[in-house]
Amino acid sequence: MTVKFLKGLHKDELFRYGSVMFVASIISNALNYIYQIYMGRALGPAEYGVFGALFAIFYMLGIVSNTLGTSTTSFVANLAAENREIGSFLRGAFKRVISIGLIFSFTFFLARNDIASLLKMPDAEPVVVLAFILFFAWLMPITGGTLRGLKRFYALGSIGVSSTFFKLISAIALVALGYGVTGALLGAAIGAIVALFISLYLIAPYLKQSSHESNFNFSAFYSYSAPVLIAMFCFSVPSNLDVVFAKYFFSAHVAGLYTSASVLGKIVFFFPSAIYAVMFPMIAERHTRGEATGRVLKKSLVYSFLLSGIVVAAYILFPRLVVIFFGSRYLDALPLIAPYGLAMLFFSLSTILLNYHLAIKNMRYVAIFTGFTILEVLFLLIFHTSPLEMIYVLLSVNLALLITSLVYTLR
Repeated sequence: MTVKFLKGLHKDELFRYGSVMFVASIISNALNYIYQIYMGRALGPAEYGVFGALFAIFYMLGIVSNTLGTSTTSFVANLAAENREIGSFLRGAFKRVISIGLIFSFTFFLARNDIASLLKMPDAEPVVVLAFILFFAWLMPITGGTLRGLKRFYALGSIGVSSTFFKLISAIALVALGYGVTGALLGAAIGAIVALFISLYLIAPYLKQSSHESNFNFSAFYSYSAPVLIAMFCFSVPSNLDVVFAKYFFSAHVAGLYTSASVLGKIVFFFPSAIYAVMFPMIAERHTRGEATGRVLKKSLVYSFLLSGIVVAAYILFPRLVVIFFGSRYLDALPLIAPYGLAMLFFSLSTILLNYHLAIKNMRYVAIFTGFTILEVLFLLIFHTSPLEMIYVLLSVNLALLITSLVYTLR
């Protein structure tokens, strides 16, 4: 019976590829959290609050480019399901993102002093580095989305691990040399460059394809990307905007405490990323072929709940993990750990449902997701007397979103 069960798991495409991505994400996230913890210890609460706010801005601005990744995955998976070449699509996509990325980064560079002033930073140098990183944020989703659409999950996992490794060692060296927040961000830039070069090498054969079809018509890509952009914005807000609000509303020390709780809480949120990374192209491919998709969705929800639930249970039982990771200066963050983790558990399950609806191109669900995001932002603007109050806002809205999403999807 055990042997039969194990063989069944091996044949389960979601479990097999999900395991590959999960192991890669464990290694990548471990390196990422070593990176975050080292920065928290080396920079101290005040500078770490600045670092956390800049990183949150990066993730939120990066949603525009991440939209391209989701859209690329969908179209590459569809083209592959129809046995069509993807060379024309890729070449057209790169021409567009290089131009847009340059404009986007230059605009951010021009606003560097205003951003530094808003975040109460002594100088704008870290913002300049962030503008540089944002350019690569436009290119990487095309390469990563292509590999994901082709179900090259071993390659994706290797790239993720390589990128975080080089980010970590570079950032540690630069911070140790006294470059502070700027050095921490430069390390992230080096990791992004490494990931970009490896992924470009892997998709080079597809770029060289000489399609017999006319140039890819991007009108369908644009019409799909518009609602995906809204969805990706709403996806990033609940897990990033609160850190920016904390930096704005609270003192530097309290904002640093909140950032530490956020970093640990996001482990819960990022754990199931391996599941929906694999689920999305599988759902898109099955939907294109007219095959059933419900079984893949249900397994994805179960796997995600198990992964995230284990982490939340650890936070409830052992909240002093924040002290172990960040040091005794972050002791006051103890009451924030468990509720933040629970809020991210609810949101991670909703994210599985969001990716499912995007894969089957059901954009009506995006309106539901958007409504709850707007509600969360409004509540955070009203209720922010303490870090714990802000977390209770996340907890309440994310639970309501999950219940509504399940009712809408499973009906």
